[in-house]
Amino acid sequence: MIENKVLPFIKNNQIKLFYTLVSFLMIYELCINKIIIDFVKYTEIDWSTYVQQVEVFLKGIYDYTKIEGDTGPCVYPAGHLYVFSLLYNWTENGLNILKAQYIFAGIYILLTFIVFLIYGESIKESDKQSKITTTAAATTVTTTITNNNNNNVFLKIPFYIIIFLCLSKRIHSIFALRMFNDCISMLLFYISLYLIIKGRWNLGCFFFSCSVSVKMNVLLYSPALLFLMLATFGFWRTIPKLMICGFVQVLLAVPFLLVNPQGYLLRAFEFSRQFLYKWTVNWRFIPEELFLNKSWALFLLTVHLFFIFLFYLKYIKKEGGISNILKRGSNNENSKLLSVNYILLVMFTINLIGVTFSRSLHYQFYLWYFHTLPFLLWSTNYNLFLKIGFLGITEYAWNTYPSTSTSSLMLFISNFILLVQLYLQPTINSLKENNSSNLKKQKTK
Repeated sequence: MIENKVLPFIKNNQIKLFYTLVSFLMIYELCINKIIIDFVKYTEIDWSTYVQQVEVFLKGIYDYTKIEGDTGPCVYPAGHLYVFSLLYNWTENGLNILKAQYIFAGIYILLTFIVFLIYGESIKESDKQSKITTTAAATTVTTTITNNNNNNVFLKIPFYIIIFLCLSKRIHSIFALRMFNDCISMLLFYISLYLIIKGRWNLGCFFFSCSVSVKMNVLLYSPALLFLMLATFGFWRTIPKLMICGFVQVLLAVPFLLVNPQGYLLRAFEFSRQFLYKWTVNWRFIPEELFLNKSWALFLLTVHLFFIFLFYLKYIKKEGGISNILKRGSNNENSKLLSVNYILLVMFTINLIGVTFSRSLHYQFYLWYFHTLPFLLWSTNYNLFLKIGFLGITEYAWNTYPSTSTSSLMLFISNFILLVQLYLQPTINSLKENNSSNLKKQKTK
């Protein structure tokens, strides 16, 4: 009897429950970050190197080949130096570690809040679609997907999955105890993503490029972003948005390009960089000789591009071909044409491909996709126990130090299985319900 009352209440009050849960989780995060800083020892890894690189930069040395620190040269784009120059000044020349920890804890809180906003938009859209389909009485509801018919598939994202965004030991340590630049780049990325799902594409592209300027791992999302822009604006109106991305990169790099353009490009965007086997989290189960072999890197790149191509074909087929996508985008005047869940699914899936076949993942790289995992898992037909099990296996792998053959194999297999499952799922509707109806009306005129 209680179940008969509780379940309908939860189903009919997803949004209210979401905001209530957000309030509790934000309080929890404030407390847990304070406890971490007060009671867990800070670990020096890259902060001192960032400080040394900034000191070289602030001395007026703009030749990127001469900007170095204890652990090596500056291998990040110009935005990295600008951001950490600010942090250098705010932390008494980088010496006030405690203050830096509180700043990064604040960055963690802000990033988490923005991710909550993104999930909130997803949950609102899911809730709205659920009510529409319930009223129409023409749906088949599973635990994760609402399926109207063969052509109309919508995600059903529940409010409670945001709990899993706050449970990672590794993610908390990456911010308050390690202070990696990944924290900055991913904060800027999620700001970009939130702006995009709100229809602010130009500003979203600006922040996306700012994110890339701090660390280029965000480029893993770029094939998805390009596809979504073409689907929304067509070919010609996508070009100005790409120009925004390019302009930001050039503007930030000007001081370095004027001194040594080749040195800047080779260091800031060093795609051929060789990673150390001892730090790999994802490929510990293969021999070191293979890991260091250039043919292995080429193989991973090939598989990466192949899977992007596969998912491109999957998305394009749903839309009736690339010509239909470009034509619809060219005729579209609505920046909010695409559904929130479609944007998130495409972005997060393409990024997962890059993570799965990355040449090497270090511990801080977990941040590249951690916040996307609940959404991706609840986009599949896995039952609840499998979803939680997947998150547990992933967290275990990222918290095993040093990594082992078992932990890295578990990580790769779980990521790969999730990728395959996402491919096998029916492709969800790309358009918001009201936009879909409007397009149907235009076609009938």
